[in-house]
Amino acid sequence: MNKCIYCSGPLFSPEEVAGMQAIAQTLEQSGFTTFLPHRDGLEAYVVKYINTPLNTRLLGIRKSIDQAIFALDVYQIVQCCHAIVVNLNGRIPDEGAIVEASIAWSCSKPVLFYKNDPRAPFYGRDNAMILGLTSHSIISDLSAIPKRLDRIVAKNRSRKTVINLEGSLATTVTLGKKIWTLMKPLGYMKQKNTQQMENLIQQIVQSCDEFSMRKDH
Repeated sequence: MNKCIYCSGPLFSPEEVAGMQAIAQTLEQSGFTTFLPHRDGLEAYVVKYINTPLNTRLLGIRKSIDQAIFALDVYQIVQCCHAIVVNLNGRIPDEGAIVEASIAWSCSKPVLFYKNDPRAPFYGRDNAMILGLTSHSIISDLSAIPKRLDRIVAKNRSRKTVINLEGSLATTVTLGKKIWTLMKPLGYMKQKNTQQMENLIQQIVQSCDEFSMRKDH
């Protein structure tokens, strides 16, 4: 089975997107499969669609979509991926990426930091609470990531880590798995029409509503 790597980092400018795509491409060329949120997650399906002011029929659902994005990403990290590569480049590390790294760390998934940016807030070092999420040295050479991950993942799998899903983590992973199942049929289609996207969004919102109701009881 191919080893799947979650690629985490900033995605808020063309340069940041290109940087994340370069990480994913480097891994894929070495035989890994990758989950890249803006390409494979809900961002690629619905975010641009619901952000348009012309789509008045879908107003007021952004909270549910945010919840769905979180659940899907947690599911990918906890259940589907063997490790996470976190791009620390930037004036400060991306907040979402640090949350994702923290989730991976809490589940004993290997965390590998990539950084070729000299900027750091503490005399050339990043925050100790960030650095503590990995036992591996930060890697600065993009081409060296696959070889390092091969060793890290092999070592981690030999430990046969068992993840106990309980409480909010368990219910969030369940929601994320359901959303992933809803998305997969559309993923095989080259063209997605408006009605298909609206149906997907409505199913996602309904799933999130049901999830919230279970949490409240």
